Amino acid sequence: MKKHIALRWMALLFALTAAGLAAWYIATAPKTLKIAAGPEGSMQIRFLQSLARSLVEHRESFRLDIVTTTDSPSAAKALESGKVALALLRSDDQTSTEARSIVVVQKRHVFLVARQDRVVKDWADLRSRRLGVVRGDSDDSRPLVERVLAQYGVDAGEVSLQDIALQGTTDALASGEVDALVFVGFPDARLRQVLMQVTQGRGTPIAVIGVSNAGALTFRYRDLEATQLPAGVFSGSPPLPPTAIETIAITHEITATSHLDDSVATNLTRTLIEAATRIRRLENTAFNVEAPPVDRQRRYQPHAGTTAFVNDEVTGFLDTYSEYIWFVLFGVSIVGSSITGFLGWAGLRQEPEKPDVQHILPNLLDRLEIARTPEEVDRIEEEFDALVKLLIRNYVRGSLEKGAGDDPEPMIRMFERLVDRQRARLAALQFAAQ
Repeated sequence: MKKHIALRWMALLFALTAAGLAAWYIATAPKTLKIAAGPEGSMQIRFLQSLARSLVEHRESFRLDIVTTTDSPSAAKALESGKVALALLRSDDQTSTEARSIVVVQKRHVFLVARQDRVVKDWADLRSRRLGVVRGDSDDSRPLVERVLAQYGVDAGEVSLQDIALQGTTDALASGEVDALVFVGFPDARLRQVLMQVTQGRGTPIAVIGVSNAGALTFRYRDLEATQLPAGVFSGSPPLPPTAIETIAITHEITATSHLDDSVATNLTRTLIEAATRIRRLENTAFNVEAPPVDRQRRYQPHAGTTAFVNDEVTGFLDTYSEYIWFVLFGVSIVGSSITGFLGWAGLRQEPEKPDVQHILPNLLDRLEIARTPEEVDRIEEEFDALVKLLIRNYVRGSLEKGAGDDPEPMIRMFERLVDRQRARLAALQFAAQ
């Protein structure tokens, strides 16, 4: 019997250990989220790859599984269909109706670079001009350019628009193929190098022109933001531009649908901001990850979990799961009897030992009457002492059955007197025999 009980103990301990290890693994395992972005080889993809590596290297609680798409609309469709949990989208992409912002990863500024000899001082001067729309590795910016032109009363048909790759901008501007170029990008080292080649390498004087109607555009369109390009952002001597210029910007944002759990969104926002801060120092300064604004209407409204993070309204564990905890406790109380039964079957729960006074005490009395030596009386007294100790333990625990007697002291004293009497009788007999 003891062997079986030991085996059951071992089985139970093994099961509890396995369950504990499984629970620990599930609780601490990183959560992998699929994120759609594109196109292949773009600045966005390279940034996400750096971000994914940082999450692994620093053992963060999230992993990114990058799903490459052709452009922002394709990424938005993947998000809407539920194929991915996240998507990196442009703010001027109108495809998604469900996307909620987790973090803003980049602002791309809109500005013109015009030959000074073409006398282009504003977007209104682009009528009957040749305008190159610079297309790097990202999405098509023509719809955005046409919106800005319309704000200045210029119809797209009045301008000769042509797409130009970034690497061809120097030749296009210096040769006079175009009168001006429109950029939608970040003034990083690559763009500064292009403009320096035009001004210094080709000797073509240029002017950087912003969007003076930025306030009106951002008032009409939630996907745009008013911003500034600081003086000298493109370097040069004299600095280019010579003074700060007002313009507009679009944003690239990591988004999710509202179906993403709020607590996951909160932790993801915190994790991405911390991870991006690390990689920004090492790799691409064009990306400055930050939480989206929560105090105004915008193209991608912040996710509820992100809003809680920004407003420092993150609820604690008990606040979030208090109802579930009560349900669990209620369930535990229901299955308690089942657990008790299992422990009884396993031999792990032993009922308190109850003294069988009705059988033991008469047997001790019978043996006491026929005892022939003091040694036998001593053994009977030891057994009676053990019975008394057991009675006291059960009395203290409150486990004595009803009807067992309220006070066992009179019975104890009576038996002690009988033992003393028998011991004295046997001693008298031994003395008489001598």
